[in-house]
Amino acid sequence: MSQVRNYYENSQNKESIQLIYNTGNNLSAKYEVMGKYGISKEKFETWTIDKLNLLGSERVLDIGTGNGRFSIPTSKILKNNGGFMVCCDLTEGVMNSARIQAEQEGLPILHMIADAEKLPFLSDEFDVVMANHMLYHLPDLKKGLKEISRVLRNTGQFLATTNSSRGMPEFFELHQETMHQLHIPFEIKEDPIPFSLENGEAILLEHFNRVELLTYEAGFKVTDPEPVLKYYMATQLYQGPFHDKSLSREQREAISHTFLTLTRQKIESCGGELIISKPVAAFICELN
Repeated sequence: MSQVRNYYENSQNKESIQLIYNTGNNLSAKYEVMGKYGISKEKFETWTIDKLNLLGSERVLDIGTGNGRFSIPTSKILKNNGGFMVCCDLTEGVMNSARIQAEQEGLPILHMIADAEKLPFLSDEFDVVMANHMLYHLPDLKKGLKEISRVLRNTGQFLATTNSSRGMPEFFELHQETMHQLHIPFEIKEDPIPFSLENGEAILLEHFNRVELLTYEAGFKVTDPEPVLKYYMATQLYQGPFHDKSLSREQREAISHTFLTLTRQKIESCGGELIISKPVAAFICELN
């Protein structure tokens, strides 16, 4: 078994994505840790949505909507202002919690299964299109961006968020040491994320005339190892080897305990507080 540095959330394999995000539980676990222990005071989704300066009357498409991290707060702006939102993802399960909340609060949202590379919408249909932390999953990024630009109106805005290819080094070191201690084979590859803070602007400029890059620190700091373990267990870095039947049962069951022990030791060596740094990007794009 080989693992690449960005395996934890940048997979382009649709089956792998559907497995890890079959429900919204893993996304919720990660966002809960970032929300409770985040370095930045303002939530990333609030900070990002504010940059769009929405009037409330827009037709908005959220691709890879997940558990509604961006769609729920966006739709609250649209509610009672004439706006409407379509949210899509590859599986029903990952959207369940957002769908339930939208129904309970009477939010103007339609949820549906759709593939970003084959969007089932007319051209020029949306004022705003969002693709948050998902473009790096697309097997054919150019095809996906072509579809996005097709359904976006000429006067509209496209919002894309993503990670840095150099993000969370402290987290990866803990994972690598865990694999090393348990003699689980892995290799470190510095393959660039297909769509990242570092390369995103150049990629988007092939499809949009105007691209603005904004950066945000989405990392978190802890004095207790449990939140780091919770985040870890929600990623493919943990779930990949844990479900790998080629490994012994003892190896797989020891992953979480070993990671927790190493994290506790790391916190102690850092003087009682560990910072997991995670710079992220928000790109706001226009066709004209």
